[in-house]
Amino acid sequence: MKPILFVLLLFFTALPARAGEAPALEPVKVGKAPPPFALKNEKGEVVTWDSLRGKPTVIYFTHNACWYCTQLIRFLKRMDKKYGPRGLQIIGINVMAKDQRLVIAYKEDLGFIFPMLAGNQEGVLRAYKINYVPVLVFVDARGVVRRIVGHYILEKDLDAAIREILGERGKDQ
Repeated sequence: MKPILFVLLLFFTALPARAGEAPALEPVKVGKAPPPFALKNEKGEVVTWDSLRGKPTVIYFTHNACWYCTQLIRFLKRMDKKYGPRGLQIIGINVMAKDQRLVIAYKEDLGFIFPMLAGNQEGVLRAYKINYVPVLVFVDARGVVRRIVGHYILEKDLDAAIREILGERGKDQ
């Protein structure tokens, strides 16, 4: 390689991200902490991952036009009734929503009773590898991703994944 080309290559690869761009987040991985986020809820308030940590959590990525997602709401409500008293929290992230309008519509139209955040942010979508929905990320109380499930999950498998993040793996229901 010619010296001038090498110098130019080093220069352009060392440039920081464009002004206003957030640094790239590490992708979600089992055994690691989930990528951080700061997203607006239905009231327009910013909610961060740090403010939600400390409880076994199901992060549920969805959007308003997803048929499979509407099926999962029924399962999630049953899991909340069963495991909510043991500390389980379920958080929805609407990948179409840039603000609270679609979040409010989703919650009202589909009876989604859990907190939901507007998640149409490129960095979050890339970090959580959202190419389709639903995607469920199961995080234990220590803040470690235990399982990632994409597209659909059977209720018995949802139950098992939740028992795992609650530290009840292998116990009878």
